[in-house]
Amino acid sequence: MAGLTPLTELEAINEILATGSDSPISTLEENTVIDASLAMNTLRATSVEVQTRGWNFNTEDSLKITPDQEGAIRLPRNTLKVDTVGESAGINGVQRGLRLYNKTDKTYTFASPVTVDLVLGLDFEELPSTARLYITIRAARKYQDRYFGDQSTHSYTSQDELTAQSVMMAEELESTDPNMLTGSQFNQDLRSRG
Repeated sequence: MAGLTPLTELEAINEILATGSDSPISTLEENTVIDASLAMNTLRATSVEVQTRGWNFNTEDSLKITPDQEGAIRLPRNTLKVDTVGESAGINGVQRGLRLYNKTDKTYTFASPVTVDLVLGLDFEELPSTARLYITIRAARKYQDRYFGDQSTHSYTSQDELTAQSVMMAEELESTDPNMLTGSQFNQDLRSRG
């Protein structure tokens, strides 16, 4: 028995195309169709925008990264945001390309491992269903605004977007299991993402 499955990237792109009454595509390789290309680019840019805020599903906390033989801290290719934490919190480290840069010492060279929190950009199919839905609705609204401009013809309303966002935020709250000690700070962080 086959059940319902989360929205795929192809389905999300076709949903965006449908908001403009454009024909659906059957594969992501059909990038010669300009509308499909615009829809795909809008979806992917919106996914990066939403994921950059950092959620439980795409954040690696207190990850210790050891410098390579040249002393460089190499970040994963899909790093969206990095923050030095724990014993490394005193290092003013920022992401520059795929390396960590020490702003205080003005160098890319580190003598010992550095502990960081990483926000990673995940492929659409790696996201939770609630994030996929929110990103799709947000991208569809952006697509409509950019390429059609008529607010009265929106297939999705701002209320649809807010509803999808609140469902995603509720899932975020559930997945982090905040307690009385961390809940207050967590709730402030969560509100700042909205």
